Amino acid sequence: MRVHSKVGSDQGASAVEFAIVLPLLAVLLFGIIQYGFTFFEYIQVAQSAREAVRWGALGSTDAEVRAKAVAAAPTMASTMAVTIARTADSVSVTVTQPVTRLAPLPAIAVPVSVSSTAVQRKE
Repeated sequence: MRVHSKVGSDQGASAVEFAIVLPLLAVLLFGIIQYGFTFFEYIQVAQSAREAVRWGALGSTDAEVRAKAVAAAPTMASTMAVTIARTADSVSVTVTQPVTRLAPLPAIAVPVSVSSTAVQRKE
């Protein structure tokens, strides 16, 4: 007759290991997704600033420059902030957009906003 001892048994060990590793993998996955989306938002903000400063350098009014910035990134129109500064020979446009949080990550891991400034000489 064989007696099986429970001491030293590996039953359930993989479930415990999975329970320990799963939160780490979830945070890593959510972090990658959030980073990608934040980078996408930054690219749109930078393109919006470049498009707006181009129109500003051509002599458009501030209202037209703001409209061009919003038109370059229509999905961000409601929350985008556009600042225009003009000097004697150049135009500067700064576009700021709050970052959309997709993942339940701590605030320290996700920037509050993305911003881009474009400067161009007047033509």
